Amino acid sequence: MKKILSVLTVSGFIFAGGSCLAADGSAGSPLYLKVLSSYVMPSDPEFAGLEIESDNGFGFGGAVGLQFNQARVEAEFAYQKTDIDAFTSSSMTDGYGAGIDSGDTKILSYMINGYYEFPVAEGFGIYVTAGLGMATTEFNIQDADDHDTTFAYKGGAGVSYAFDSHMAIDLGYEYLGVEDAEINRVEVSEINSNKIVGAFRYRF
Repeated sequence: MKKILSVLTVSGFIFAGGSCLAADGSAGSPLYLKVLSSYVMPSDPEFAGLEIESDNGFGFGGAVGLQFNQARVEAEFAYQKTDIDAFTSSSMTDGYGAGIDSGDTKILSYMINGYYEFPVAEGFGIYVTAGLGMATTEFNIQDADDHDTTFAYKGGAGVSYAFDSHMAIDLGYEYLGVEDAEINRVEVSEINSNKIVGAFRYRF
């Protein structure tokens, strides 16, 4: 509960700061919409002394935000899915493992993100980003599935290009960290992902 309150508090400050910046008089509307897609490289989550080995996967999402000069703040919703290949022992060195016929991990994240961009050339910039929020993690293994919603955070960096005052694209790296989840009364840890993210933004 304390972590949830912390997220809400920080989110409130971010939104308030973003609103103040946007109201400061930038040209045109500060409002923008964003669509994104991602290539997901998951970690191997752990539970009960076992590691869940997964393939790389995909993701997509969208966001609505405010922009003022180099600063942006946005509310983002994103989805990602990776297939599960096998279980291996995290405590043994002999590589013991067992394959499975079907299974996947799905994560829905709801984040408040901040961005700051450093211009480097006409239309081009380098940005850094960080976000806080919640994530619903669902494991579906064979015929059993369960989900849990926990605290989540992310950070990253990338490059951007603005075609004009309305349209821009981003390409960058993001790390998504998700707090341990309780799945079928078993704690699952190391629910993290490395992602290559591409996005298109339209500013009104």
